[in-house]
Amino acid sequence: MLGQLRRIVQDVAQEPILNKALAGLVSSVKQALATECCSVYLADYQQQHFMLMATDGLNQDAVGKVSIGFSEGLIGWVGQREEPINLAQAHLHPRFKVTPEVSEDRFSAFLGCPIIHHRKVLGVLTIQQSAERVFSEDEESFLVTLGVQLASVLANAEMRDAASRSSGYQQQVSQLAGLPGAPGMAIGQAYVLQPASDFAAISLKKAEDPEKELAHFYRAVKITKAEFNRLAERMSQHLPEDALAIFDVYHQLLDAASLGREIEAQIAEGWCAKSALKRVVERFARQFDDMEDPYLRERGLDIRDLGQRVLNNLLDTEQRRAKLPEQVVLVADEVTATMLAEIPREQLVAVVSLRGSVNSHAAIMARALGIPAVMGVSELPLLHWHEQKLIVDGYQGLILLSPTEALSNEYLRLISEDQAMHARYQQEIALPSQSQCGERFKLMVNSGLAVELENQHAQYTDGVGLYRTEFPFIIRSRFPTEQEQIELYAKVLSSYPQKTVVMRTLDVGGDKALPYFSIIEENPFLGWRGIRLTLDHPEIFLVQIRAMVKANVGQDNLHILLPMVSDLAEVDEAIRLIRQACFEVGDELGIAVPRPKVGVMIEVPSVLYLLPELAARVDFCSVGTNDLTQYLLAVDRNNARVANLYDALHPAVLRALHQLGQQAQALQFPISICGELGGEPAGVLLLAAMGFRRFSMNSSNLARIKWLLRRVELSELALLLPEVLCCHSPKQVRLQVQRFLEHKQLLTQVRT
Repeated sequence: MLGQLRRIVQDVAQEPILNKALAGLVSSVKQALATECCSVYLADYQQQHFMLMATDGLNQDAVGKVSIGFSEGLIGWVGQREEPINLAQAHLHPRFKVTPEVSEDRFSAFLGCPIIHHRKVLGVLTIQQSAERVFSEDEESFLVTLGVQLASVLANAEMRDAASRSSGYQQQVSQLAGLPGAPGMAIGQAYVLQPASDFAAISLKKAEDPEKELAHFYRAVKITKAEFNRLAERMSQHLPEDALAIFDVYHQLLDAASLGREIEAQIAEGWCAKSALKRVVERFARQFDDMEDPYLRERGLDIRDLGQRVLNNLLDTEQRRAKLPEQVVLVADEVTATMLAEIPREQLVAVVSLRGSVNSHAAIMARALGIPAVMGVSELPLLHWHEQKLIVDGYQGLILLSPTEALSNEYLRLISEDQAMHARYQQEIALPSQSQCGERFKLMVNSGLAVELENQHAQYTDGVGLYRTEFPFIIRSRFPTEQEQIELYAKVLSSYPQKTVVMRTLDVGGDKALPYFSIIEENPFLGWRGIRLTLDHPEIFLVQIRAMVKANVGQDNLHILLPMVSDLAEVDEAIRLIRQACFEVGDELGIAVPRPKVGVMIEVPSVLYLLPELAARVDFCSVGTNDLTQYLLAVDRNNARVANLYDALHPAVLRALHQLGQQAQALQFPISICGELGGEPAGVLLLAAMGFRRFSMNSSNLARIKWLLRRVELSELALLLPEVLCCHSPKQVRLQVQRFLEHKQLLTQVRT
């Protein structure tokens, strides 16, 4: 059964045309279960009905024409209940709807199973039989299992269909929904950056120039053959001659008389080189998989390995030859700092990351750069995006593929309005950071990704509330030397004379990996990251602290922040090492080096209950609302499947922050906010109402937050806070904040 299931799902996934994929699906299921009829209905949420999309047993003329309302018939009932319905006499059931066009009078037994993806019913899969019987538990289990496995495949198939239509001659605009990662709107051309891929990520696609595709394929084959020659030569000293014969086999398979000829034929039929390679390799590999002889079955692995190598070289060749568009929308499976560094800032207009959520690392980087971003779009194969014109709406989390001229003009108007609003904020950037009633705030910037860009408004800020030291580590191929770090830190410290610069010690792990220091963990966010890692490697920690302390000589504005602290022993050990580093620097330079102020990031829930002990050990604390929200709600902020559960305005998070603020005030313990919540209008208003007065944010948000704070009274915020703390959901919280802004006539001028 497992083999049948896997085969059916693979066949659907590999068929590029949705209608053909569904037609193959119903025929395969009918054959596997030896039933008389199998049909699939897909949901249309605009029309509020299920459309018959494929059948093997009902009237074929009804396909694409007969629909059943969401609240009608047995199909609608399956969708409403979101569970299988198994009936021996379906035609006698009160929910049965007579639909003459489908010709199902002869069928009595009915089994319907919903196809659900991310809580959304995509469709209904049914089997029917003329005999009056209840389908067995095994048959029902088969259909349920198949529905679960098909869910993501069908979701991707619909997205592929949309992308294919957009890249063709039709003028139909395709809209893809994701998560709002960074605010703003942009229009540009998709530029896909991806590492060496596998065939699962390659979707089948036609090409306009077969000669060009053949040239790409031949070039990739030539590179692959050269690789095999080098491998064979290298291994000849270690392997017997008969074992080296595999390389000869690979050469033969690539020759025109074998796989090469088949691939050339596929390209001649109009397939692009990648698609032709995929179709041939998977067909040959599956033929070997089905053989009984164990030796021959193993050859299927050889075919796949060969195809993988050619595919990698094909992708590398295409990417090296690709010309960068003037307006780049960077598209990747997961956007990284190195990817951002590859695109000139003046050309980068937006970011689309297929993985990640609102507060993933990629989204934070996009917000730091002031670039609109959409996250967690889907599992759509990346190559469907390449070179397509896109509109990216970071406010709504929308992507529009191949927009019409009218739609593009409308978005250009909205972008112009955004720019005008930004200019209005900038007019007050030099004014004091205070409320209408005169209460002063400290507004600082988060820095580290693009220092030159982030330091443009240094004179208008109160310093750096969070300098992320990990980015210089991430973009290198080795650990930076002490001297390299000194030069970097000195540049930052000198950019903010007589203003505080809070430098966070190396915070890698989780979703921030070093290319030269791989950390493989099942649950990285609860694993070896932040202070846990650097205390286990004091040679890394001490070099970094020494560099910070040396860079601070003559500046005296350095504060050191410890990330991912969960235990007082970690604080004690870190302070001991900081003292050691200060002593070493003082001894080396022959001067007295005082210990800089040291703070702790509050992002692990355990620290919420250790504030009095922390206040006795360190000089300040800073709340990292991103991770604190993640850990309080037990939600991986990079996981698109649970992204809807992650919300910093969750009542539990707000109540924890309120209690934290009250306790810090009672202890007279300096506290600031350096997470993303401190750069959002709704977040700043609520945090100000709780008593927080120090906020660190991305430089792109600085002018907007200052403009907003200058238009509110703390007495008004004090009335808003109790209403918000009584809310039961983030939606209610946002509604209360929107009402407040509407009352102040600020709602249309500040996007929340």
